[in-house]
Amino acid sequence: MKKQLLAIAFLASGVASAQVWSENFNAATGSLIPVGWFQNNVDGLTPNASISAYNFGTNAGVTRNVTTAFALHASHQNVLVTTSRYNPAGTSNDYVISPQFTVPANAVFNWDATSFDPTATGFYEVRISNTGTTAANFLANPALFTIAGEIYNPGDAATAGFTTRGVSLNAYAGQNVYLAIRDIGNDRWQIAYDNFAVLVPANQHDGSILTVNNLTRYMVGAGNQTVSATFKQLGYGTATTAVMNYNVNNGAPVSQTITFAPSVPYYGTQNFSFTTPANLTLGTNNIKVWVSAINGGAQAVAANDTASQYVYVASQSVTINALVEEFTSSTCVPCQNLNAVWDPILQSNNANLPGSNLNAVKYQVNWPAPGNDPSYNNDVLTRRTYYNCNSAPTVLFNGTPGTGNQANINVAKTWPAYANITPTITYNAGVVTANATITPFITIPSNSPIRVYQALVQSYYNYPGASTTQKDYHHALRQMYPASGTSYNTVDGTPIPVTFNQTLTYGSTAAGTPAQMSTNFWTSTGTFNYEYVVWVQDVVTHQVLQSNSAFTSSVTVPSQVKVYSSDNSIGIYPNPAKDQAVVGIKLDNNSFADITITDITGKVVFTNKAAEVLAGTSEITINTSEFAAGTYNVSVKTNGGILKEKLIIVK
Repeated sequence: MKKQLLAIAFLASGVASAQVWSENFNAATGSLIPVGWFQNNVDGLTPNASISAYNFGTNAGVTRNVTTAFALHASHQNVLVTTSRYNPAGTSNDYVISPQFTVPANAVFNWDATSFDPTATGFYEVRISNTGTTAANFLANPALFTIAGEIYNPGDAATAGFTTRGVSLNAYAGQNVYLAIRDIGNDRWQIAYDNFAVLVPANQHDGSILTVNNLTRYMVGAGNQTVSATFKQLGYGTATTAVMNYNVNNGAPVSQTITFAPSVPYYGTQNFSFTTPANLTLGTNNIKVWVSAINGGAQAVAANDTASQYVYVASQSVTINALVEEFTSSTCVPCQNLNAVWDPILQSNNANLPGSNLNAVKYQVNWPAPGNDPSYNNDVLTRRTYYNCNSAPTVLFNGTPGTGNQANINVAKTWPAYANITPTITYNAGVVTANATITPFITIPSNSPIRVYQALVQSYYNYPGASTTQKDYHHALRQMYPASGTSYNTVDGTPIPVTFNQTLTYGSTAAGTPAQMSTNFWTSTGTFNYEYVVWVQDVVTHQVLQSNSAFTSSVTVPSQVKVYSSDNSIGIYPNPAKDQAVVGIKLDNNSFADITITDITGKVVFTNKAAEVLAGTSEITINTSEFAAGTYNVSVKTNGGILKEKLIIVK
């Protein structure tokens, strides 16, 4: 691969940053590192078989294409990858080394990096040598950068999954040097690096406000809050002082000179606080913080010098009805183990029942393998994407992840709420009508982060086909209105009405099991409650500001024997069956009905001399728990003849 090596003249202050040397790995061949690069595999450890597909072998690093493996990393295409996952486990000591180049005055080194495993983030250093390419050459100089756990970033439109890093090279100005990535992890999956660039920033006086920190986003009553923020140095010099400013709702600025201790090097960050607090009033407060000067010189780039944060001041708060959400699955053994204790806890808290201050919604996901949970659908997917949830079980309390236990429920019930919600739900002739009145206590006239979510939930169903020992399921989401929520600009004390009408549909099979991706209800139990859960949530922070629920009591499930070829016919559900089966009979006229079940050899395994069966649809439940697995013939003798159907038993 041809190195992207550019010679430059030293540039005057005030023009765009000048690039000296760069590498994006896109022209690398296969898994090979670029031509002209070096590597030192000092540890000599053997890569674990789990990473054999990436061709590490005896290499210190490899090139890997992440376009298809990580969709949100697609803009990075080929990247450099290192690992410390070995068999047997051990600490990595691997160097991937750049070609040699000459360091101009005021030069810096930038790169992008990410870990590929959120539970085993990578450890590495950036080192420099001005003598040669051996490990000893690099260890002769202090590390330029060290991190014990590079950020795992699943990616978004802004970062494409990588974090940009940077260090100053000015101490080596005029020298011929090599740069090295040194992996120093132990049993860490993979770290990816990309977009290496040595450049000279346009100005020494350039800083950025990354975030406004520590403000209480929701509070009750007008009052003061201390304003804090994080500063990042982007100029080639070291920042010792800076003039910082803030205002509220574009009002008069408050300015203060901050002295950094220690001083802030290139790409370094430091937190600071203003001594004058912000006076916040009822309603919406937009606090803007910016830097206007560094080391006595005017801020060079205005586009990156500002960050802001909203604080919403409510007129009152009330007791919250806490919301518990769980991502779970019928194919997940850890979910089964949690729910064995978690479901009784929810029941003891009367979740979704009148008078309770706890509401619950469970999202049945389509992993792990075989990924066939019938309750998984697009609304579940939308919520999973919203929370960026990548593991099951995951439990959230008022939008914040936590462990599923009573202690966390108790804490969630102490949160303040900034709205009241009054919900109702009715069921009539297969149609559910749900309404709620939401009364907010905060005025947010525009750009509101407030969204209202409405969910129709099945209180209970039984799923014998689950691949774990958990067969009973509670509070499972069936449909949301919509899953992305509805945004509202709010006025303190002014009610917001929400409503929906839904004609209910039911399981797609004779057993009453819905098809995956549908919003059908299960019909595996005779009666159940339709639960309506509604909540108000900050779409930015995920904080739930209030929730409530209502339910229909003991609605009879429609007949599970839905389709007959004609009158005088039978249907069986569930089929395949395990512990019990229901034989549904549809007759033109009243008749006596005798049921006989035989195995494939003709041996009679069940008989029932039934009493008179009335015209129309009737159902007879049969205990099949003692039946051996296999195929059986079911015969129903009536006055009009014999009706037959196959029954399959599974164990």
